[in-house]
Formats: sequence, structure tokens, C-alpha cells
Amino acid sequence: MKDLLHSPVRVRFAPSPTGYLHIGSLRAALFNWLFARHHNGAFLLRIEDTDRLRSTKEYEDSIIKSLAWTGIVPDEPIVYQFARLDLHKKVIDKLLQEKKAYKCFCSEEKLQEKKERALSKQITYQYDKTCRRLDQSSVRNDQPHVVRFIIDIPGETFTFHDVVRGDITVPVEQIDDFVILRSDESATYNFAVVQDDHDMSITHVIRGEDHLLNTVKQILLYVALGYDVPVFAHIPLILGDKGQKLSKRDAITSAVEYQREGFLAEALCNYLVRLGWSHGDQEIFTREEMSSLFSLEGVHKSGAKFDLEKLRWMNAHYIKKQSPEDLVALLAQNLSQDLVALTPDWKEGERLQWIALYQDRVHTLQELLTELKRAYSLPTSYDWDGLRKIIAKDSIVILQLLQQEFENIEFAKDELSALVKEFCKSHEYKVATIAQLLRFSLLGTISGPSVFDMMILFGKREVRRRMSHVISLL
Repeated sequence: MKDLLHSPVRVRFAPSPTGYLHIGSLRAALFNWLFARHHNGAFLLRIEDTDRLRSTKEYEDSIIKSLAWTGIVPDEPIVYQFARLDLHKKVIDKLLQEKKAYKCFCSEEKLQEKKERALSKQITYQYDKTCRRLDQSSVRNDQPHVVRFIIDIPGETFTFHDVVRGDITVPVEQIDDFVILRSDESATYNFAVVQDDHDMSITHVIRGEDHLLNTVKQILLYVALGYDVPVFAHIPLILGDKGQKLSKRDAITSAVEYQREGFLAEALCNYLVRLGWSHGDQEIFTREEMSSLFSLEGVHKSGAKFDLEKLRWMNAHYIKKQSPEDLVALLAQNLSQDLVALTPDWKEGERLQWIALYQDRVHTLQELLTELKRAYSLPTSYDWDGLRKIIAKDSIVILQLLQQEFENIEFAKDELSALVKEFCKSHEYKVATIAQLLRFSLLGTISGPSVFDMMILFGKREVRRRMSHVISLL
């Protein structure tokens, strides 16, 4: 057999279009893509669409778009599993002829009864090989049936090697004569994946550890069919904060939702690559660094806990690195928001200055969009509780006095800062308190960017309008 460990690397990602791309599946795709890039190999995409009742074009398109958004693009045309069903059946017929498989005529009702009896006795259920002992030539072929693969393993255990987890040993009692062709003549997952991976010349199968038991069945099929067995690497699952399997209660589980929430593809991939893989203590990686440094030896054996706050921190890091022009484009690409149309009264330079003012303060594009909208329009609501915490009385008087003084000076940052400092000194107020009051009058909230930077961008006329509005409400 060929030494796949030293063959040109060919890996694949094989999602089922029965739902949106799960965040754990995106990480599996990323690991495969990085492994291929690291070894100058090929990354392939196979859509496993044999579940015709649940597979939809919407989910398929969403999966492909999500992968493209993150830059995970296949190197060859996409393979569709459903189109290969006739080939699957031909190979299964060959296994039947070679007596490596047999037709099983047991009804679902009978099988369920046997499972319930095993459960009541607290023993592991295994198909009892009733039809394996039948004289297959004496049975009518038009009877409803499935095809089962013959398991014949000497000894009590079966061991295979996994690059991440080392040698894996499974009790033979957990492996029965499993179904490879359903009664509707569609191949089951365990058979189809073996045939497809062989035909796609896949050298390494990198996937979640929840497939470990499937791997035993697939290796046995590879051997029975005379195919080269690929190298297996099972990566740890992404877990919730208490170590449980990640669910929607713990985090957004759909990759497309992270795009809609305003996470950058680079940040999400950087975060995901660190979930279950490490290179020393390094946290931030460029895409080039990821592909040059990634190795299966660096993948952890234990599950990695999802931490939304760390992802938000990482996303903020990437937002800070963008130019304001790029952020305008990202708002359109990720959120389908045309910032120019949303802020028609701002000149291009003003718009970019407002972005620059906020991009160091936000964690997502959604937060950036919210802040820009707040800056563009007169506030529709005010944080009155926040105002009372910083200054319990005299707000209206202070704003009126400052408004009068602002009319008589040049609207420059140094001039405004000097005026406010002198005002605070004369009236015994803290500069920070008055700055928060001014920010409240401009935005409706006491927190935000430098009040003097904002006043310059607003201009004297807009500052006057906003201060007058809040004075009328006090």
C-alpha cells in the first residue's frame, strides 16, 4: 500500500447542507485548510447532500458563502455526494459478490424489539447476525432489505493510530455488522465517506473527535475494498464554559451569525485556530503565520472552552488595525450597511474621522455602526440615571453658561480644552465631570470618545443645537 503519510497532502471538509455552518465545523474546515497550505497540498470541499429531506439549497449556499467569507476556498471543484449514489451502489454490489456484505431482511419493528431487550438487560446491543446466517440465494431480492457489512475481527479489541490522540483501542463488542446501504438504496455515511475519500485521493482525514467510533468502521471498509487507509486526526470539540458540548445557550453556534454580529473573518479564524491548537503563548497570528506554523502535533487532546469575551477582545484588536476606509467597506460586506447612505450630511473626510474616533473603543462592527448612528443624529434618548450619578444638580445652569462661552471663542481643540479647564477652576468642578456632562448633551450618554474631538467634528452650529435641545429637556 502507498505511504500516505509522505504523499502529497490532500484533505477535505465535508459538511452536510442540513443547517448553517456550525462554529465547530468552521474550525474543522480551518484546520484542514491550514494543514493543506502548510504542506503545499490541496484542500477540497465535498457537500454531503444525501439526506434529501433535510438538505436545502439555502443551507448549501450559506455554507459555501461562510467559507468564502473566511477565505477557506477549495482548490478543486466542489464534489456533491448525492451525484455519486450509482457509483456507491456498484461498489456495494461488489462487496456482496465477494461475500464481504450481505442483505438483511429484518424489519425495523423486530430490530427495535431486540434493542429494547438488550436495554432491559443493561447490555450493549449488537445486531445478532440473523440474516448473515441466511442462505442469501434462497431469498427473494424484491423483499425490502438493507445491506450490512460483515465484521470479522479476531480478538476482543481493535486498535488504530490517530495523529492527535495516539493509539485508540475500541472493544469489538461495540462494532456490529453495520448497514452500508439503506432500504431506499442510498449509501450510509460510513460507506459513502470511504468511497468518496478514496476517489478524491484524500491522504489525511482531520475532523472532530465525535467521529472516533466511525473511524473503526471506515478503516475496516478501506481494508475490505483494498484501498489505502488515510491518516486520521481527530480534533477536540469546542465546549461551553462548564465543559459541556457547545450549544446555542453558550454561544452563537452558526458561523453566519458571527458575520452578522460584526466579527471580522480574520479575528474569528485567529480565535478558532487557538481553540485546540497552540504555538507557545502567541495569541495573534496573521494568516501567513497560521499556515506556516500549523501542525497536527500542536493540536490539543482535550476540549477547548469557548470564551466570547476573548473573541470580542481579539475582534477589537483587528478592528483597530483597519483603516477607516476599510471599515466602511467591511460594514457593507459584513452587515450590508451603506454608511454613506446612512450619513449623507457628512463629508467623506468627516465620516472617516468619526470612524477613527470610535474604532479604538468598539469590539464589533455592530457596535461601531451603533455609535456612528448615535453621533450622526440628534439623541432620541438620554441616560438620565448616568447624568444624576456624575452631577446631581446645576446641570442646566452649567450647560447654559458653557454654551454662552463657546459662542465667543474659536472652535479649536486647544481653545475648547483651555476654556473648560478655566471654567472648572473658577466654579470648582472636576474637568472629568464637566466633560461627561458635555458628552451627555452631545450624545445622550456620559461615555464616549474625547468630548473635545467630538465638538470639533460636530462644529459650533451642531454643538449649539444639541446643547439647546438637552437644556430644553432639563
